[in-house]
Amino acid sequence: MRISLLSICAENRISTMRSTILLGAFTLWLFVAAERVQEKEKEWWETTTIYQIYPRSFMDSNGDGIGDLNGIYEKLDYIKGIGIETVWIQPFYKSPMADFGYDVSDFREIEPMFGTMHDFKKLIAGIHERGMKLVMDLVPNHVSDDSEWFKKSVNREDPYTDFFLWKDSKGFNDVTKRRMPPNNWLSIFGGSAWEWNDKRKQFYYKQFSKRQPDLNFRNPEVQKAMKDVMRFWLDLGVDGFRIDAIKHLVERADFKDEPYLLPELEGSPSYDSQDHIYTVDQEETYEIMHDWRLLVDEYKAQDGKTRILCTEAYTSLDMLLKYFGNSTYKSAHFPFYFGFVEFNYQQNAADLNEKIHQFMDEMPKHGVANWVVSNHDNPRLASRTAPEFADAMNILQLLLPGVASVYYGDEIGMSNALVRKDQTKDPNNGGGGRTDTRDAERSPMQWDNTMNAGFTRHKVPWLPINADYWYNNVRTQEHTPRSHLNVFKQVMKLRNTKVIKNGDIDTCILNDWMYLYVRKLEGEPTVAVIVNLGSESEQACAQDCLKYLPDVMDVYTSSVNSAYLPGDKFATTYTAKSFCSVLRPKAAVVLTSDPIDTHSSATSIVSYSFTVIISLIIALFTNRV
Repeated sequence: MRISLLSICAENRISTMRSTILLGAFTLWLFVAAERVQEKEKEWWETTTIYQIYPRSFMDSNGDGIGDLNGIYEKLDYIKGIGIETVWIQPFYKSPMADFGYDVSDFREIEPMFGTMHDFKKLIAGIHERGMKLVMDLVPNHVSDDSEWFKKSVNREDPYTDFFLWKDSKGFNDVTKRRMPPNNWLSIFGGSAWEWNDKRKQFYYKQFSKRQPDLNFRNPEVQKAMKDVMRFWLDLGVDGFRIDAIKHLVERADFKDEPYLLPELEGSPSYDSQDHIYTVDQEETYEIMHDWRLLVDEYKAQDGKTRILCTEAYTSLDMLLKYFGNSTYKSAHFPFYFGFVEFNYQQNAADLNEKIHQFMDEMPKHGVANWVVSNHDNPRLASRTAPEFADAMNILQLLLPGVASVYYGDEIGMSNALVRKDQTKDPNNGGGGRTDTRDAERSPMQWDNTMNAGFTRHKVPWLPINADYWYNNVRTQEHTPRSHLNVFKQVMKLRNTKVIKNGDIDTCILNDWMYLYVRKLEGEPTVAVIVNLGSESEQACAQDCLKYLPDVMDVYTSSVNSAYLPGDKFATTYTAKSFCSVLRPKAAVVLTSDPIDTHSSATSIVSYSFTVIISLIIALFTNRV
């Protein structure tokens, strides 16, 4: 009996132990789950890298000298392979191409030079099959004068009669004997913003070229029509819109004259002569943006997938930040920040620091930072700074918090092409009184060292290709370990780690030309980025301002011109035995406190904990505990 009682007691103790272990395992699982909830995963768009494609210049699939949708499709594996998550394709709507697609004649049709609707559906399927997203341009401010909307408005056919801003003439000028426009508003491309239509016998308003009449967004029918356009493409599967020229959407209702900046500028035809307080940044624009946000959120409510809105507005910081809305009154997911698009070799570490902090420090708490270093309207990065600085600026942008936007070709350090006057294609020269064209930064992608850089088999591409394509191209750089492209790929792998996606940032001006920032996250290796913007080699004494950095760090990657290789040691402080490491001019280096696993996933902690729990349970029931 005594033995039996002892056995029972022993069994009870084992049972209690098993229960305790099971409870402990379950508690551990709950703890891990709670931690994961607390470290809530960011949505795809909050840390995405956007690859901007100017479709005329990316890849020509049919040999006519002009890039097209099938050309983009052919290169999807390349885009995926360099680490891109989101593809942004600029306008491919039907258009007479008076402004290369930003003059839309039909929002529901594909311009034949780019392909067909079948080609588009194949392209978006290919993007989604590779786990990427597609963002397309929405051009809401204006349409082409070839649009049916405009033609019917000229004829006063309802509901299109007031789709545009029509106004009577103020009479005839006594000297010129010409009709006077309704007010003094000016076009971005120079001269009066009003164009006479002889058939309707009225002026119509156009902030850009005369081939681009502005829509009247005070008309509810116009707002409904644009929302229908958005639904059309959302139903086809697009993952969001980049909204062009959003600040121009609404004008003052009473058409009051705009003031000139100086008395002596009175009557000037230059757009920059006026203070544009009545034709841009109107409050109603933000109300319309909120309405569009509600529209895309309707789609998310249906299937749980976020569609994004990102806005283009070259405006003051205060006005730019308003596109974030607030936590209850939502607007764009983020406005593009253009602090870097004019950054050049004249600017120093303090200038760079200001560009970063003026956006991040003023952003609302729910805001998402984003960075653009080049685009289709501004000279390329390598031409504004130096070809040697391309890596450094890519590194700097890609390892900052938030969204990064990469203009096609920047990953290989493409610079502006030399376009002669007889080769010029840009019909508007970018407006704003610019005398240079935007063609130079829109030259074709450089794929290899064959004829026309592999962009087209046509003898003459639509724009000349940069003469450096024979060595500066994708194929050559793919097979060169230390190349712009391979540095870019390495940085993109690091960009996908938890410390870059979720970590905090500390910044420091080391001296006039040396800049440092650090990304850190508890439990993860620290990442430091050091950039030399100057013309001389400099010691990089990072501990002068961030004392917590190790005395020596590992080089994860570096710009091609840096003299450092992955795995090298980099001294961040001056000691009695050693000096700080030296960084060459226009170079950058990425350092880590410990080796970093660029293949780790956000779910690793959950997977590890699950493994521990299973091991405990197996041990328990095989009497090993």
